[in-house]
Amino acid sequence: MKSSPLFPLLHLVPVLLSGTVLFFGAAGVEWHVVVPSLWEYAWRGVDLVPDAAIVWEIRLPRILLALVVGATLSGSGATMQTMFRNPLVDPFMLGISAGAAFGCALSVGLFPDFSIQLVSLLCAIITAFVVLFLARTAGGGRIALVLSGVIVSAFLMALTSAIKFFVPPDKVQVIVLWLMGSFGLADWPSLRIAGFGLFLGFAPVLLMRWRLNLLSLGNDEIQAMGMSAEKMRVIVIVCLSFASALAVSVSGIIGWVGLITPHIARTLVGSDMRRLLPTSISLGAGLMLLADTLARTLTTYDLPVGIVTALLGAPFFVYLLRKARCGWTQG
Repeated sequence: MKSSPLFPLLHLVPVLLSGTVLFFGAAGVEWHVVVPSLWEYAWRGVDLVPDAAIVWEIRLPRILLALVVGATLSGSGATMQTMFRNPLVDPFMLGISAGAAFGCALSVGLFPDFSIQLVSLLCAIITAFVVLFLARTAGGGRIALVLSGVIVSAFLMALTSAIKFFVPPDKVQVIVLWLMGSFGLADWPSLRIAGFGLFLGFAPVLLMRWRLNLLSLGNDEIQAMGMSAEKMRVIVIVCLSFASALAVSVSGIIGWVGLITPHIARTLVGSDMRRLLPTSISLGAGLMLLADTLARTLTTYDLPVGIVTALLGAPFFVYLLRKARCGWTQG
């Protein structure tokens, strides 16, 4: 498969899934009415009929947002696993999830006049830079960065728990639901925010993806090629932190996708980042969309997608560990 001409077909996965899940929903729609209405709306500005409004205002933004967030988290996970030479690293290692959670608690519990998305975004970005600063003061190595992320995350989660303890129960429920992750409130502005992060954050990373293979080597080997390992890591981490923070701010905390998708992609195309990164982005988008579709169709309730990704991800990751054993970088 790693040299198969079917490799480009992997990137059609999110496209095919999108066209399929558009037909799934709690409300049935008449597509022979929807399509002409959408056409008239796009070209003449005619008001949408109710069925077309369901597709345009609810289903389509949700589908696209799931694709963008899944692509962002999976691409970040693949890059970080390669950069840190650690198969258990995910995009939230830098404390982005803890920072966003703290921002959510601040917004709901103490500053209700400010939107959850805005405060979560600011806190996530600030947290990432604090982690980078602490790691730099400790020597700037990979281990220092990981430990800094763990320390800052633990501190922020403690503050989040303290806020949940003191606020009224109704606000605690809002915080907890947001932390579970969901696309239930997806709209076009949220999609623009996450899409902006995906484009701006991953454009530099994709352009330098051939250099990302070098980051899996030691610092001496990189310096022998006339490159600065530290500078490359900082550029990549800043880009990924920005993209992930924007994604988390509109979706909440959704785990496992950024961890397991790179492993799936690695078994299909190998560890070369020139193929691994685009494949992880495509498969992550498709996996997130599949999880969200299950979340909104399995029961009469709209389940938080974070629950579904955990239920799917944990056992599948156990399978990957048993299959790969100690050779996750082979091939």
